[in-house]
Amino acid sequence: MDATLTNDVEKASRDLVEAGYCLIECPLPAAVFEKLRGRLLEVAEQERENGSAFLYDGGNQRVFSLLNKGEEFEQNVQDPTVMLLMEEILGFGFLLSSTHANIAGPGGSRMHLHADQTFARPPWPPYPLVANSMWMLDDFTEDNGATRLVPGSHLLGRQPDYDRGEGNTETVAVCAPAGSVMVFDGRLWHQTGANTTDRPRHGILNYYCRGYVRQQQNFFSGLREDVATRATPELRRLLGYENYFSLGMTDGLP
Repeated sequence: MDATLTNDVEKASRDLVEAGYCLIECPLPAAVFEKLRGRLLEVAEQERENGSAFLYDGGNQRVFSLLNKGEEFEQNVQDPTVMLLMEEILGFGFLLSSTHANIAGPGGSRMHLHADQTFARPPWPPYPLVANSMWMLDDFTEDNGATRLVPGSHLLGRQPDYDRGEGNTETVAVCAPAGSVMVFDGRLWHQTGANTTDRPRHGILNYYCRGYVRQQQNFFSGLREDVATRATPELRRLLGYENYFSLGMTDGLP
């Protein structure tokens, strides 16, 4: 049931249905990928140096609101390959819910096992309300905190039941070379792994939702004006500037 690395979107789609996740070979030219990675490392270092970094779980760091921190991230959330897969998972008019970086630092501990749509009370519908994409900016390995998951757990249609000990369910590490992208169903049980190496592991999480689900990040109040002004039509749609059928209208008009 484990997904394997591929550049075939049809195979990736099948893996998503069966395993709850898929692995895509790097869809970016090498120079574009290196620029994206370099910008994230620069921003993460700046936030550690100026004291604004969000640090947690012993050595891990989150970098939030990436759209405000570089045009590289604006391009990244619109990647055509990921957009194709997200439309298959989430349907017409899906939105960008949030974008941030997850850096597993040396000594950082393993995250609790969870599903990304735990905001929705059970019973869940038989399809995902949200889906995520992890851009691997370094090689993801068992030792450096690669994302861990329970293949097929999306078909259970619920979050782990900690009262029944499911928080300790055995997980597998998703290992792949730098540049790979893991797209996964919002119902899939997963966690950040523990980094037992002496080097940080960097990844970008672009998180999407169905067109009628509230976004995790409030772009209308938190997005810098210059970012909104230069946004492409695709990015504006992802941010929620277009209405979804009768949702999002102004004075009763689309």
